[in-house]
Amino acid sequence: MKLLYGISIFVLGVVIGAGVSSGTAAPQRAIEITQLLKKDVEGCPGKEVSVSLLEAGPGTSGFHSHPGESFTYVLEGAQTRQAANESPATLGPGAFIYDGPAQVHRTDNTAPVKLLVFRVLDKGKPETIRSEQ
Repeated sequence: MKLLYGISIFVLGVVIGAGVSSGTAAPQRAIEITQLLKKDVEGCPGKEVSVSLLEAGPGTSGFHSHPGESFTYVLEGAQTRQAANESPATLGPGAFIYDGPAQVHRTDNTAPVKLLVFRVLDKGKPETIRSEQ
């Protein structure tokens, strides 16, 4: 089942927002998220796992964070990821990205990108939280 998340945009997203480092505003990127699995984590009360296929068009996610562990595998395309206080890194097919809980970051891409996203979150929390950086 395909779902569009207005607020839950990742990744790398995944959120509308901030301009690129040159000070010019990058366009909002279109996101399509297909939820592959969402279930409680046995033995860990209050935790759930979410696995999604995220397809993003060109643009930026804006600065955002995730309230839990976030693991992303780049299937197709490439994106530039920048975490707060880190240098940008461009990641292509086969790259693996880890974002710790509340780690503020942003992703930008100039062409479509397809990602497999796995998150462990507190049950009922949003997957993505927009940052005003």
